[in-house]
Amino acid sequence: MSPESLQHLNDPAIHQTTENIPYPYTKEHALHWIQRHRDITNQYGKPHLLAIRNPQGQLIGSIGIGEIDERHPHVAELGYWLASSYWGQGIMTQTVQVFLHYTFIELGLLRLWTRVFEFNWGSRRVLEKNGFKLEGIQRQHLYRDGKLIDDYLYGLLKTDLS
Repeated sequence: MSPESLQHLNDPAIHQTTENIPYPYTKEHALHWIQRHRDITNQYGKPHLLAIRNPQGQLIGSIGIGEIDERHPHVAELGYWLASSYWGQGIMTQTVQVFLHYTFIELGLLRLWTRVFEFNWGSRRVLEKNGFKLEGIQRQHLYRDGKLIDDYLYGLLKTDLS
C-alpha cells in the first residue's frame, strides 16, 4: 500500500464517516484488510472488493461487500470509502452504480444493505441516487468519539433496479 493511500486513510474525516476504518490507520491495519479480502475472494472465486483509483493510478477509495453468510447467500453488506479530497464530484455515485450491476449479475446477489451515520448526508445521497431505500433508523446505535449516534439502514433489491 502506497504512502498516499495511507495518507487518505489517515484523514480523520474518513474515520468519522465510516464504522470500520480506524484512526490512525497503520500499515498493519492495511495488511490485515488486504489479507481479509484476499481470503474472501479465494473463498468465493470472484473479487468482492474493487479499488478506486485516480488517473495517476493512486488508490483513492474502495467499494466492496463483506463475507456472505452461508444461511443467506443472496444478501451482502455494501461498504465503501473515498478520499475526502474527491468528495462531491459524483465519483462514488457512479462507482456504486457500476458495482451494483457487478454484485447482482456477476455475484448473483439479490439484496444489498448498508448502514450510514445520521450526519453523513453525502453517503446517504449516494445511496438514494442509486435506488437504495431507507429501511430503518437504529437510534443511538453507535458510540463514537464521545457521542451516541443514529445509524441509518438502507437496502436495495435486485428487482428495484428493473
